[in-house]
Amino acid sequence: MTVEKQREVIRLWNQLRKVEGPAAEELRIQILECFSEKGSAEKGHARRAA
Repeated sequence: MTVEKQREVIRLWNQLRKVEGPAAEELRIQILECFSEKGSAEKGHARRAA
């Protein structure tokens, strides 16, 4: 992910933090799960490559 994309994700995340309600909470959970899965997949790939 490029630095520009990372900044955009952070900016959108910060805007989302200001929103209340079950829909906003569900979005936050889905985003965190997406990054959690992506991070663990990258770590697993690094271990296999080593």
